[in-house]
Amino acid sequence: MVEIESLETESLESVYGVFMEAFSDYSVPVTWSFEEFRASCLRRGVDLSISLGAREDGRLVGFVMNGRGTWGGASAAYDAGTGVVPAARGSGLAGRMAARILEFLPALGIRRYVLEVIRDNLPAYRTYVKAGFEVTRSLECPSGAFADPGKPAPEGWSIEETTREGLDRKAAAARRDWEPSWQNSDDSVRRAAEPLVVLEARRDGRSAGHLVASPTGTIWQLAVDRDLRRRGIGTALLRALASRRGPSIRYVNVQADDGATLGLLAACGIGPGVGQYEMIREL
Repeated sequence: MVEIESLETESLESVYGVFMEAFSDYSVPVTWSFEEFRASCLRRGVDLSISLGAREDGRLVGFVMNGRGTWGGASAAYDAGTGVVPAARGSGLAGRMAARILEFLPALGIRRYVLEVIRDNLPAYRTYVKAGFEVTRSLECPSGAFADPGKPAPEGWSIEETTREGLDRKAAAARRDWEPSWQNSDDSVRRAAEPLVVLEARRDGRSAGHLVASPTGTIWQLAVDRDLRRRGIGTALLRALASRRGPSIRYVNVQADDGATLGLLAACGIGPGVGQYEMIREL
């Protein structure tokens, strides 16, 4: 007998154990320590009171972990992780949890439900489509070792390290062609517990580009002012990141139609990786 109930009284440690078991055979290897898992939850705004767990004979065998925030101006939840341990698969449990969460969230004032799913994870994708989610955009996750193309930044521009508080957020938002995904959003940057790498291209007090990355070199945000693109500023930001965190760089969730950013990354050795769909269900 499987019971589905809120995770509000569950410890994060026990959820971590089931999370790692559920993702032990995932197409993208998950090797998080508990502290890395905890940091991921903080960044995504995970709230166990709006999350669900499935128990079989008292043992947690499945979960839907949700973050709480706003998206597109509406109160929203974000699926920060849905999983079922291998021994409990094949019984439709993931679909049952999805149906239950769609009843559960509106009662809490949540109006929009956001998630991402790897494009080649067809069983999960079909589950979400069946539950009423629609694809809102396609995202790419390039990775590789930084290979310096030797393109210098324009004369007079320097790459300066700053803090999330010191970053010119107004200028950063204005230079974007698209909004970062939930886990890379400004709210997620503010929530993050780890010491981030925050870089700005500056000259005479003007900020013309920025990069925000995790301590391990995973890029969360990267953008350059439109009138200064293709002049070496983006390359200089990547070079500065590589010099601080090593050559291995990954950018999770570049909007797939942003050929300029994907081209910049490819020119620096950071090539195609896993692709995802962002999906949303209005509640």
